[in-house]
Amino acid sequence: MVIDMQDLKNKTKEAVIQIAKWQVGVVESPPNSNLQKYGEAYGLNGYAWCVMFVWWCFREAGFNLRKTASCTQLANAYKSAGQLVTKDFKPGDIAMYDFTGKKSKTEHCGIITEVGKGYIISVEGNTSNTNNANGGEVMERKRELKFVTCACRPMYNM
Repeated sequence: MVIDMQDLKNKTKEAVIQIAKWQVGVVESPPNSNLQKYGEAYGLNGYAWCVMFVWWCFREAGFNLRKTASCTQLANAYKSAGQLVTKDFKPGDIAMYDFTGKKSKTEHCGIITEVGKGYIISVEGNTSNTNNANGGEVMERKRELKFVTCACRPMYNM
């Protein structure tokens, strides 16, 4: 199926989610380098890139997401704007994770695509089955809610 990217650039959560899903399978190259197209587009290649992946997906969907390479800074910006949630997560939210389960920090992020009972499914950059927060791949991951610290809720067009 071929979809014109211009048709998706209308600032909807559906566009963000579709763009993120299209990226599943992208890997950094060479392995363990943090070098990939999201960091290159962002202007900070070679660093941990989960937030840069999220920024890239939103940019491709026509958004001007706050430019930061820090999960904590992104969450704080959304908190200041009154757009940070700690429950009732929705597809299109940007999930923040603390893999210790203590919910005391934000060490990784991803775009929520589905919400279930006790879990979310998200598309995340720089993850893998062996390293949740610096794994070098774009993957769709199922995460228990105990690891979700909070979520940033962007203002989407309806």
